[in-house]
Amino acid sequence: MALSPLSRRVGMLCITAAVLIILSQVMRLAGGGLLGPDWVTTPAYTLTYTVALLGMAALLLALTAVYTRESAALGRLGLIGYVTAFLGTLMVAGDWWFEAFAIPMIATAAPAVLDLPPSASLLVGAIATVGPYTVGWVLFGLAALHARVTPRAAALLLIAGGLAGPLALSTPYQIPLAIAIGWIGLALERESRRRHTAADPGHQGDHERASSRAAMQS
Repeated sequence: MALSPLSRRVGMLCITAAVLIILSQVMRLAGGGLLGPDWVTTPAYTLTYTVALLGMAALLLALTAVYTRESAALGRLGLIGYVTAFLGTLMVAGDWWFEAFAIPMIATAAPAVLDLPPSASLLVGAIATVGPYTVGWVLFGLAALHARVTPRAAALLLIAGGLAGPLALSTPYQIPLAIAIGWIGLALERESRRRHTAADPGHQGDHERASSRAAMQS
């Protein structure tokens, strides 16, 4: 079966998402630690959450690529996990957009607003974000584990990353999921290279000729 252009790039998409997410988490830790509360009004804050937003965009593409590539094996559980995880990740991306572009303006013009206790609507929004994110990634990880379409340890780490979903808006609780996605990407890249090598008669012929020369020399 021919793979879609997105599916053919699944490994690189997964690795890109992992790198961007981990980088953004490290930047959040460093920015808050080095610059203190005032870093919210600096360009570094906007840059950090822009990287986080790009990480979520890459993660959505990676999730879609993995699902479309392995949809038959992932089955109904995988479909439910995919749709739910996509929705939750999209909501997290929306939060990162707000952090990158709205929070610095609020912190500059009306910093007292950020010190107000969370309102009921904000709590509802947080639940609507972390709920689908948590449930979706756990279900998708379970489907991947059952279908054996990813390394077992990576699928287990994906489930752990999903279970950390209630803390996903804090640092550094997206790192386990990012590592799992990157691990899956590396595994899929190796698999793609093996298939390409096996399907390349010229490469196979070169390998056989090299083996023959080595045998004659011995």
